[in-house]
Parts: sequence; C-alpha cells; structure tokens
Amino acid sequence: MTTQNPVSSSSLSSLQIDHVALNVPNYEETLAWYRDKLDATIEREWTVGIFPDLKLAYLNVYGFRIEIVSSTQSRSGMPVTKDFGEGLRTSGIGHFCFRVNDVDALLAELNRRGVPAFVGLGSYPDAGVRLCFVKDNNGNLIEFVTPLQDSVQ
Repeated sequence: MTTQNPVSSSSLSSLQIDHVALNVPNYEETLAWYRDKLDATIEREWTVGIFPDLKLAYLNVYGFRIEIVSSTQSRSGMPVTKDFGEGLRTSGIGHFCFRVNDVDALLAELNRRGVPAFVGLGSYPDAGVRLCFVKDNNGNLIEFVTPLQDSVQ
C-alpha cells in the first residue's frame, strides 16, 4: 500500500521563503549597515500611499531578501536582547540565519568591518553546525552557520 504525502499534492507544496521583514526606526542607517557590513544591494524602494509615513526597501544579501520597513512614527518596543539565553526565550522572531561555507572566515571579515560577535564561534555537534551570532545596528540577531563535516566534532 502506497501512502501519498498529503502536502505534495497541496497548493502548499510551492511554499518558499520570499523575505524577512525588519521594522526599524532608522531607515537610512539600516540600509547603510546592511550594505556596508553584509554587502546588501537595494533591489527596490517604495512608499505606500495610504501610509505616507512609511518607507520600504527590499535588500538582497547574496540571494536572501530582507524587507526594511521604517516609519516617521516608529514606536520603540522592540526587545533589546542582552544575552543569548534571553534572546532564545523572547517571543517573536528571534533571529534569521545565513548558511556560509566557512563561518570562522566570515566572522573574521565581519570583525574587520566593525561587527563584533554577540555569540562567539562554537561547534554544536548535536545540531550539526558551527555557528556565531552578531547584532545589526538595531539589535536584531543574525546567525551564521556552517554544517559540520561527519569527521569534524
């Protein structure tokens, strides 16, 4: 008896990540941070007629799209993560992650660009990755991972 995956015939089977949105209080500063630190390019900028206080942009970071949303009426209220444990226990989107070929080399490059590690390099065999975390100019957590080789523990 063959069982069919119920998702494969569903309209949901075409799901793909399109972008992550970051609501920020400082539009220009955030665009500059992602450009200078992660080599982001601006795909598109726009406004929304019914929300004249909003400025929006799609940034492309090596194929990963980040939507920046900013308002002249921004309200603070985003949690400021003081340590990694607190960040893991905060509701909402905790971080987004980039997979890279060499997380050690990537962190060294980010350090040269003035971006310190928030969580330093570490290998986590149970998760199968070596990783680090940084914060962007607004305190958003960004993870970078390299899968561990079977021979690397």
